[in-house]
Amino acid sequence: MAKAPKRAVYHSTPDPKGSGWVVTRDGKKVSGHRKQETAEKAATKAGRRALDEGGLGQAVLHKSDGTIREERTYGSDPAKTPG
Repeated sequence: MAKAPKRAVYHSTPDPKGSGWVVTRDGKKVSGHRKQETAEKAATKAGRRALDEGGLGQAVLHKSDGTIREERTYGSDPAKTPG
């Protein structure tokens, strides 16, 4: 049985340094943005690009308080988890 490709997960979160918004993957900063809207566009674009390149992608969009507002998956949906 073939192993499923790893999902590339991009988070759009407030910058912990207080200078706008950042997009991260695996805890590493991918890009910085002044506005939430542009960070979200960058995260969704990166998630779609992962799918276009033959993998799986996901964009996790956070509110200004850091909680998750929305998740968008590209490719097969991940398994449902409690919580």
